[in-house]
Amino acid sequence: MLRPLPLFLAALALSACAKAVKQARAQTPLATLAGSEWGPEGAPDSRQFIAFKSAGEVMGHGGCNRFFGSYELEGKALRFGPLASTRMACADMKSEHAFMSALQSARAIDATHLRLTLLGENGEVILTLRRRDWD
Repeated sequence: MLRPLPLFLAALALSACAKAVKQARAQTPLATLAGSEWGPEGAPDSRQFIAFKSAGEVMGHGGCNRFFGSYELEGKALRFGPLASTRMACADMKSEHAFMSALQSARAIDATHLRLTLLGENGEVILTLRRRDWD
């Protein structure tokens, strides 16, 4: 007959281990942006996102329009090439313009597995993004 207390303690230990691994992973520096997708932190319902593809390609959604282009990442230095987008007009274009402007003015990153911070020319925080594909 199985006793509930040892099973409970084993489940509790496994749960604690899983939590520790998840926390460690969240703090691990990110080695590459390729294959990752990010959205604005604090706005889980936002349609805005950016996805970094292989070979320096990027695509995403500004909130109204889709965009695509290129990026270069050397260490922590980041530069986006020209970003092209569709040309739909929406009620909230201000949010989209701010998002796109932040991307274009990024010069560096500070990235962990779950958080990507875009930094400007002088190291100021321009935009903080949260990983959307963090499987």
